[in-house]
Amino acid sequence: METLIEPHHIESLIKGLSEQPVIKNTSNIISLTSNELANISLQVSQDISKELPLDKLLANTVLLLGQAGIAERVLLFQIDNDGQKSLLTHYWESQYATKLNPVGFQFNLSDLPLSKFFDLQKSYTVQIEDLSKYLVLPSHLFKSSFKALFLKLKTKSLLVSTGTTQKVKLALNLQFCTREVIWSNEIEKVLQSIINQLAMAIEKFSDNKNKEFLQNNILLLKDNVDKEQEELYRKFANDLHDLPCTIIPNLRKAIQEKDFIECEKLVEELHINLRTLINQYSIPDINFLGFIGTVYQIVNGFKKIFKGNVIIEFPNEEISISHTKALEIIKVIKEWLCNIDKHSKATQIKFILKKLNDYYILVYISDNGIGFDVNTKNQGFGLPSIRKRLIEMNSRSEIKSEISNGSSLRFQVCVN
Repeated sequence: METLIEPHHIESLIKGLSEQPVIKNTSNIISLTSNELANISLQVSQDISKELPLDKLLANTVLLLGQAGIAERVLLFQIDNDGQKSLLTHYWESQYATKLNPVGFQFNLSDLPLSKFFDLQKSYTVQIEDLSKYLVLPSHLFKSSFKALFLKLKTKSLLVSTGTTQKVKLALNLQFCTREVIWSNEIEKVLQSIINQLAMAIEKFSDNKNKEFLQNNILLLKDNVDKEQEELYRKFANDLHDLPCTIIPNLRKAIQEKDFIECEKLVEELHINLRTLINQYSIPDINFLGFIGTVYQIVNGFKKIFKGNVIIEFPNEEISISHTKALEIIKVIKEWLCNIDKHSKATQIKFILKKLNDYYILVYISDNGIGFDVNTKNQGFGLPSIRKRLIEMNSRSEIKSEISNGSSLRFQVCVN
């Protein structure tokens, strides 16, 4: 039964959010020297001026704040244009914080009563000294999903800085997990400056396609073509040996023995294997079909030859993504589906492609097959190739599998 709270009690709890916390003897004051704070702000400004790739810039900033010892957990949320959904794109945790791997983690801001204190059209900072007292609010004021989130994170106190431009909204969330804490006003000002700079940098990044960055990508792509082609030849030779070449000797023997029923069976098997190879190594025209159309064609083609059930979930709109990044994502998808077809013995597959916001997408593929040991060294060509591509895309990924209990691939990647 839900605990009843008097209206004046609720008002006092809510009022506490807008008041500056009072420093207590039991609190821990996190303070850096003026020089240390200036160096942090300067480093972020320098990273922005270098015009780093967006994902790297944000990752560097979160890491810089975390290693400075300001908090035990640093979370960076990107908020959609409507101010309805918040996506956690970057995070840092100290050794004292509860570990989590929030790939594709997002929540609805409309479900969070505290969100009304954060006017996303403005830039400012809010401290919550002791979050535990707000967890006693009834569920119609403080949603149970939000309670569960903070109980899982075991957060005691937090500081939220919001930065916004006409097109970009960000929230930088600093948390302490092991004790209550009060941050100094100087830290608040530095964080506010940093989050505002990041918001402006993201808007600039989305408005101006940096020519020098694209040219560097082209040069890097040319340098990698030979290596990519060599790896592709090796893998093709391996697949050709594993599939059609193992059938031909049996087919020759069946012809010699005039076993026409066996011949027909082997020819059909050879035909299926050759079609599988063609489907695996052919890349549809992304410029013609678009990214969503290309991925759908690949997954739908796989669905037609797969003997089990395939559940597909796609966004209703096209995703704007660089051609190079689109190709890498498609190669990962094709490789994973190929491994499922060859090794999993699955009867059901789930494929989800989800647009998280204007900058990030999530791909999720799972099956109910025989699974594998993700730590084994004998992984052939497939899994190492997938891991390598995921790293090169700077994605946040998670590969899970257990023997006799299926497998799954989940990765979140920046589209630029």
